[in-house]
Amino acid sequence: MPFELEIALRYLKSRRHGLFAFVTTLIAIGGVTLGVTSLIVTLSVMNGFRSDIQKKTLGIQPHIVLLGTEKDSALALDSLSDKVRALPGVQSVSPFILGQVLLKSKRSTQGVLMRGILPQKEFAVTDSQKTLLTGSWNSIENDSKSVPSLILGKELSRSLGVSLGEEVLAFSSSEPEILGLMGNIPKVERFRVGGIFQSGMYEFDANLAFASLTQAQKLLGIPGATGLGIKTDNLDRADKIAQLIGETAGIRYWARSWQSLNRNLFEALKLEKIVMAILLTMIILVASFTIISNLILLSIEKTKDIGILKTMGTTQNSIKRIFLYAGSLLGITGIFLGTCLGIGTVLVLGKTQWIKLPQDVYYIDTLPVKLSGWDVSWVLLGSILITLLSSTYPATQAAKVNPVDSIRYG
Repeated sequence: MPFELEIALRYLKSRRHGLFAFVTTLIAIGGVTLGVTSLIVTLSVMNGFRSDIQKKTLGIQPHIVLLGTEKDSALALDSLSDKVRALPGVQSVSPFILGQVLLKSKRSTQGVLMRGILPQKEFAVTDSQKTLLTGSWNSIENDSKSVPSLILGKELSRSLGVSLGEEVLAFSSSEPEILGLMGNIPKVERFRVGGIFQSGMYEFDANLAFASLTQAQKLLGIPGATGLGIKTDNLDRADKIAQLIGETAGIRYWARSWQSLNRNLFEALKLEKIVMAILLTMIILVASFTIISNLILLSIEKTKDIGILKTMGTTQNSIKRIFLYAGSLLGITGIFLGTCLGIGTVLVLGKTQWIKLPQDVYYIDTLPVKLSGWDVSWVLLGSILITLLSSTYPATQAAKVNPVDSIRYG
């Protein structure tokens, strides 16, 4: 052990003069502990929210959507699907139709997005099958029934005032069938509610209805599909794979990844995480000033000792290292305690889920947390750097003490 570190440990362990010195030491360690704990817990909560929103978004949305295929024949659509499926990074492909319709029940009327799908292919590109609360996806596969079925979002079913088995009317003005005295008369189809889903994202649950691809084609007057849903083997590479798909499909089509479709939401979450990290770092900065005052007080108390060490041949750099070690020990103690407390808090929150949230506001009932080793590493690195910098000034001033004056007046 270097003698500078040994002396620093002895200084910190020795009895200090007055209660103030003891209190400032505790405040310095406690401030760093509180700052590190707050940073780790807050970043974990932000990661949890982002992960939860991403999971719920991809429960309904494919990793990539290829748009612009509504004029294609069935044969051309199959050819395009095969071409996209053969690209590296693509796992599965499913056609879909997306169009606006008006749903009318006995109690209410609302404009919604109708999504026509082939359920088994759709399940290969999204996790829609896991979102169903009641009913069955098989209900929309059976096109031979006299009244076809729809799968409605939970909030949409509430707005319309319908439940499982009840009927609604769907109006579409995409391809008007009849020119009447009052203008174009839209197509009308009767549907039965075959299921209710809940994705956890309000926009989807309040505005989306699923139908079979055949029924959506019939109602919206589209011969092919409005897009292809694509699942990749790597979420983080979805942007690059989308670019490759767009180049392969041709200029009549455009591909969008899930990051591109939800860029505003995830950029807002990223900005919020950065701002929270900066604000909570201020706690560690405040604690660093306490470390500075503590080291200055220590250097004043040990003025005579510094003079004796210098007369024995100890260099200024060695004196400086003694106080750097002392400040670093205070900081590292706080960082260690804060890291243990922060990680422990996150693990307890993840296991017990004892913090409850109003589900009608946040759409989740417990506080989501996700511990990131990368974030913890940055917190540790930043905290150590702050404590080292805060120890530099008092250590430099202590090294400048004149040995003659310190012995005479110390």
